[in-house]
Amino acid sequence: MKRKRIIGTIVVVVLIIGVIICVKRWNIWFNNPTELSYVASPDPGRIMLTFGNDGEQSRNISWQCDAVPQKGWVELIKDSTSDTIRVSAQSKLFKTTGGQSVYYWAKLKNLVFHSNYTYRVCNGKKHSGWYRFSLPDNTTDRFSFVYFGDVQDTLHGKLKEVFTNVRHQLPKTDFYVFVGDLIERPMDCYWKHTFDLLDSISQTKPIVVSPGNHEYIKGLVNLIEDRFTYTLSYFVDSRYKDNDVFSFDYKDATIITLDSNRDIWFFFAQRKWLKEVLQKSTKKWKIVVLHHPIYSVHSKYNNLAVRAFFNPLIKEYGVDLVLEGHEHGYARMTTKTDDGQLTTPIYLVSHSSPKDYRLYFNDLYDRYGTNQKFYQNIEVSKDTLRVKAFTGDNQLYDDISIIKAKNQVKVVDNAKKIPQKLEVPGSYKIKKPKDAVKYAKEMKEWLNRAPK
Repeated sequence: MKRKRIIGTIVVVVLIIGVIICVKRWNIWFNNPTELSYVASPDPGRIMLTFGNDGEQSRNISWQCDAVPQKGWVELIKDSTSDTIRVSAQSKLFKTTGGQSVYYWAKLKNLVFHSNYTYRVCNGKKHSGWYRFSLPDNTTDRFSFVYFGDVQDTLHGKLKEVFTNVRHQLPKTDFYVFVGDLIERPMDCYWKHTFDLLDSISQTKPIVVSPGNHEYIKGLVNLIEDRFTYTLSYFVDSRYKDNDVFSFDYKDATIITLDSNRDIWFFFAQRKWLKEVLQKSTKKWKIVVLHHPIYSVHSKYNNLAVRAFFNPLIKEYGVDLVLEGHEHGYARMTTKTDDGQLTTPIYLVSHSSPKDYRLYFNDLYDRYGTNQKFYQNIEVSKDTLRVKAFTGDNQLYDDISIIKAKNQVKVVDNAKKIPQKLEVPGSYKIKKPKDAVKYAKEMKEWLNRAPK
């Protein structure tokens, strides 16, 4: 009888704790704010250039126009020719509680390497302005791309200056990679703001985005919102067993995006897909992009399922670089051999969001950065892949190289003399003064033991 009372008491305590947790976390887990009313523009707009699903010589172009489906197409002109190619688009009417709009996407195939193209998108008698994009010179292995962590800008807009700055600083970059949370919420107003941020970039440079949790509709089973898929239209054809995954080759690199936001039972199929892509790749460089860090910088116990499913494959198949976000800080982790030498894979966490989260200082990591907006320029040339991280005001913050020569991998940390900038965000100082003091102490302890 006494044993039954003890068991009953334990069950009651567990239930009470469960209810308290659910009450505190309910909005985080399940609340989807009501979308504000919107009216789709009657003119073609919100243009997004991405990579295609038909090899290195393919590109996709997506856009929106009006709330009633009609014929859509892309008019494409290759430089040095006078012929205009007309490429028909697929379309999808998308409805929300706030309104409806039509998404279009066209697939451009068999494009010519080392060529420039001019295009515009058309619906009926209406069309956009003309834009240009280029295909790379395939006789050289040199290329570069810009990597952003979470964007999640506010509607008031705090990042326009950062994106304009990056566009001017790195005009010759080949493409842009985002690791998810491109938007703050899956709503038309946030998509509008995101396209304002990316103006002159999304129309001219291929954009690659892995899904983030802020692109999802919350529920017992989280579902990615379809307008994300139609905007990043390569997902329409690359989706694998309800996982929004994508891979593409660019020169001597294979770049793979995963969806770490899915419920754990989806990871089995996603892991199988990742293994097949890595096995088939014959490229020198392998880069994996996903939203949640393999090794969390927010908590010792976060993302354990993500690590268990994907990290063994990342290590087994020689992935060089893992690009991550979600935890709103900067962190770089370099794998060490048994004798302490730096090697691959290198794990990078970054963000450019106005929101700063508290970081957990883990001895596995080499560098941290807080209270800053970051972007990364990644360059590949011959035997070297080099990552340079910059703050939003163009200050070099991190610099590391991977060198592959004579069947050996060497990692060189070029940032040893660059100081780490660790600051307590103002929100902590104002709302949580005790927490701010503790956080400042943790920062100081980290700097005293951080690798030199």
